[in-house]
Amino acid sequence: MKWFKPILFAFVFFNPIVLLILFKSYWIAFLIPLLIVVGGYFITQAHKLRLTVWLFNIFAIVGIAINAELVFRQLYPDKNVPNIYEVRGNYYFNKPNLNQRFDDEEFNSHYQTNGQGYRIDFLSNPKDSIKECDWLFLGDSFTQGAQVNYDEMFSSLLYRDFPDKIIVNAGMSGAGLYESLNYLRDKGKKLKPKRIFLQIGAFNDFYNIRSREAVWSEYLMEYSDLYRYLQYNLLDNPTLPLGRWTEPFFASQEENANFNIFFKESSDLKKKDREEFESVISQFKDEANKIGAELIILLVPSKEQISEVMLNEVKDIFRIKDSELDMSAPNTLTSEVCSKYNIDLIDLLDSFKSSEKFPFFMRDEHLNTFGHSLIANEVSSYYSGEREKYLLFSRGNFNDRYPTVVDEGHGVLFQTQEQELYKIALSDGLHNREDVLWSSPKELIHPTKSKDGLWLAFTQGDQNHGETDVVLFNFITGKDWTINSKGYHAAIPAFSNDSKLIAYPQWRGNESPQIAIYDIEKKSVIDQINNNGKECWRPVFAPNDSLIYYIQIDAKNKFNVYSYHLSKKMSQEVLTTKYNIWDIAISPSGKYLAYAGNKDGNWDIFIFDLESKAIKQVTKSIGNEWDPAFGVTDDDLWFAGVFGINNGIYRMRLKL
Repeated sequence: MKWFKPILFAFVFFNPIVLLILFKSYWIAFLIPLLIVVGGYFITQAHKLRLTVWLFNIFAIVGIAINAELVFRQLYPDKNVPNIYEVRGNYYFNKPNLNQRFDDEEFNSHYQTNGQGYRIDFLSNPKDSIKECDWLFLGDSFTQGAQVNYDEMFSSLLYRDFPDKIIVNAGMSGAGLYESLNYLRDKGKKLKPKRIFLQIGAFNDFYNIRSREAVWSEYLMEYSDLYRYLQYNLLDNPTLPLGRWTEPFFASQEENANFNIFFKESSDLKKKDREEFESVISQFKDEANKIGAELIILLVPSKEQISEVMLNEVKDIFRIKDSELDMSAPNTLTSEVCSKYNIDLIDLLDSFKSSEKFPFFMRDEHLNTFGHSLIANEVSSYYSGEREKYLLFSRGNFNDRYPTVVDEGHGVLFQTQEQELYKIALSDGLHNREDVLWSSPKELIHPTKSKDGLWLAFTQGDQNHGETDVVLFNFITGKDWTINSKGYHAAIPAFSNDSKLIAYPQWRGNESPQIAIYDIEKKSVIDQINNNGKECWRPVFAPNDSLIYYIQIDAKNKFNVYSYHLSKKMSQEVLTTKYNIWDIAISPSGKYLAYAGNKDGNWDIFIFDLESKAIKQVTKSIGNEWDPAFGVTDDDLWFAGVFGINNGIYRMRLKL
């Protein structure tokens, strides 16, 4: 007994350091050894030698394992297999705030997630969360698409055809149907999707269908770098006879009878899986009904269904006869179940078979970029009647905002971003080209161009702290200068239509912004709208330059629209609503005023008829639309928006 206590206490005093390095948690580092000391003390006091020896052995094994983990992490960081999942009991999901790269012989991809574990692109803010969505995609690794970049996933491609939708991809590598169902019951339903797309694959979704809880090895996979390395490289490194995965085809007749959906011979296990398949699909339908969502099945074929060469390979190596196979079995079963429960089915077999390019990687079992594109095209075609409510102008999630149609309709000016570089760009209306007019590591916002083509004005600086300036640039001379008054900050410039004046709000210290009117030729402020100390923003000139429209805060802390007559030096109220108003724009004819209004808890675009005083809401989504701007005609509306993870500039034709 004398040898036990010194060793036990040595373990206690040494391992807090190890535990602290591993878990970065002080309470874990010291609570666990404390419990060991207390437990060891009482056992030794009770003179239960056998229990003492057992306890010591357990401590020794745990200590060795912990120290081996530390050694592996410190000496072999290059051998670490990235873990992108966290276990949530009866399912697992993407870890939050991931930023990983995957490099393989067949693909290279960037994998980044937000704080909820949903995949985002490199320009998105990981702190942004999604509270609800229009379309929710569920499935396994074929949906998750870790082998391609964010903008190449089929869910991202679909956004280009349906930019008014918030689309969430909740695919999980290795997830069975019940794991996806459990996610839906736990987190998915809280997103209140209007449509739920469940991706099913002939590869491995028709066998071993059962609900289960996570076991100890899965938690080890999540937390232990060493165990994950051993699992991937030693424990779970099967020999692949064809150099690729071949599920659901197996080497023995018994395995094929039990697990291969294409194999005609059946067994009790296969019959049970067919029953479970129908059961879990019916449960998906019930869950969709509970939240008022529509359920759609996406059936992805296997390689062997679309490639005669690959089918012959598995038949030859596993000695399977043609007469033993029914290559349409998963499609028939899925069709029957969907018909029984009134579920829409998008069967991708025909489109995959007729594809000019092979939709899978050759060695890896997953979809390549062509496969993702095929799925996006099929889903888009299925809902073709809902497309083109908005036309997406942006090429990706580059935080494009503040569109302005310039050069008599031949150009579009807007702000954009490339990693840490802010840019002001000019493009044609179809975004076939993009010319950078200005770039800076400082924030560049609110770009606008004079109608005579001579001047560019924009806001530059830290808008979060209200420390911005308005910069004026001459395209001919190449000179630029700050136009806000000395000691003042300013933002959101607007040119008069004769290109002689600029209106912008400016402020000093904690004072409320006031609208200043700047004469370009005189290089000085010639007028200021007297707002009695009330906060004012967003000035725009009427087409004839007689008025400046702007927004002004009221006693209820919401903004209303006012106009200022430049010759009479008088302001009057133009529009007040029960909800908040922000961005405003005037149509080319001067008849309509467009604005962003927060009517239903998010921002939508409204059109106000200045003559009839009628208001028409022209966008209605669960995303946010703002920054309206008219093109060369009253029915051509441009605006920016954010739809969950996606953002950009959009265009729509108005029915006035």
